[in-house]
Amino acid sequence: MNDFIIKLLDLKEKDLDFIESITKTESSDFVIILKRSIQVCPHCGSLTDRIKDYKIRKLNHKVLIHSHSFIFYKQRRYCCKDCGKSFVEYSPFTGTRHILTASTVINILNDLKPYTSTFSSVAKKYGVSVSTVVDIFDRHVQIKRKTLTHILCFDEFYFNRHAKKKYAFMIMDFSKKYIIDIVESRWSEDLYDYFFHIPLEERNQVKYIIIDMYSNYKFIIHNFFKSAIICVDPFHVVKKVNDSLNQVRKRIMKKYSTDELKNSVDYKLLKSRYYIILKNEDSLNFEKFYYDRVLGYTTTELGLKERILQINPILNEAYKIKEEYINFNNENQETFDIDKKTKEFDSLIKRMKLSNIQEMIECAKTLTNWKQEILNSFHWYDGRRLSNGPIEGKNNYIKKIISNANGLSNFKRARNKFIYSQNQYEKYLINENKESIKRIGNYRGKYKKRK
Repeated sequence: MNDFIIKLLDLKEKDLDFIESITKTESSDFVIILKRSIQVCPHCGSLTDRIKDYKIRKLNHKVLIHSHSFIFYKQRRYCCKDCGKSFVEYSPFTGTRHILTASTVINILNDLKPYTSTFSSVAKKYGVSVSTVVDIFDRHVQIKRKTLTHILCFDEFYFNRHAKKKYAFMIMDFSKKYIIDIVESRWSEDLYDYFFHIPLEERNQVKYIIIDMYSNYKFIIHNFFKSAIICVDPFHVVKKVNDSLNQVRKRIMKKYSTDELKNSVDYKLLKSRYYIILKNEDSLNFEKFYYDRVLGYTTTELGLKERILQINPILNEAYKIKEEYINFNNENQETFDIDKKTKEFDSLIKRMKLSNIQEMIECAKTLTNWKQEILNSFHWYDGRRLSNGPIEGKNNYIKKIISNANGLSNFKRARNKFIYSQNQYEKYLINENKESIKRIGNYRGKYKKRK
């Protein structure tokens, strides 16, 4: 039995003088005394084995899943014969002032790795306070910025509605899909200061940067990444064209103002079946029939799309323009030709402007402003077209982390949690980091205590 306990606690039999387990209903406790040995005085370096006194220490040591376990360790205090100062013996469990064993701390840090974990859930599992778990995380997980790579993704995510700077800025490597760094704000002045402190040689190694159509990113890249080619994420451009089509639908639907018109089939189709025209035509099912309650008869997705487009010729024209851009966007690496693609893009913009549809004209202006960056997105790396798909995936997981925690307020701690959780090979620090990331609140000032 003792051999099992020794292995369970990761101890060596030669170091033990006494060991006993006490099993209770809700916990499994261990009483341990180490063998007396010659110690080195930390003050003067002399050798001594003189014992001054003993102290019983209660250490939290979670080794069993469904029950708590504590180590009652009878710790010796030695007295140096030369300098007269006292000190405690070396403990294989923890430091001199900690109440958690080293293996428990490691288990806590490992359990904080999944994106589904929270500080409170881990604290409940190990029977400690939330502040204890937070303190362990802060001391062992403080992640530094990683070196910039050849292909970067820039994007932002919503962090906290109570914060002054609500959107945080994230940099990610496109090829290996790991987060390089997260900055507290996407404001221009903050990003200018951030990139200014990155060495010029490191910034000049960046070849491609993928962004959405946010003009501040373009200006920052032009100023700090002279050798980089700016690429607009294809998904955001398709979304812009789809949004323009949806605005046309909403404008047409507003014409159905009376109650009689709102009860018509056309209005109901525009209101509740609009998702059909936002889909790519190639993805619509033309074989499977189903009964549609609005139409009142059996049809397919393709048939429903044709019925919606019959409502208004403007909507039909806007839909055709949308589909033309989808076809333009779908390009293979083998058949791509930049000159042909540029002419095709110019022709598409011209058609938008000549359509006399205000929403498409506005869309054409946006595409014109980002023409070169959109064409730059037709680059491939290891068979994958450059896009912000990897960083959008990370954003989704970050939103889940924030949601599971019911919101996060300390940005530095949240940043460490995001990167620690989302970078597959990110590790915690073995040695404690003394730098505190606790926020300093406002000075309370003088006050009178209630009697």
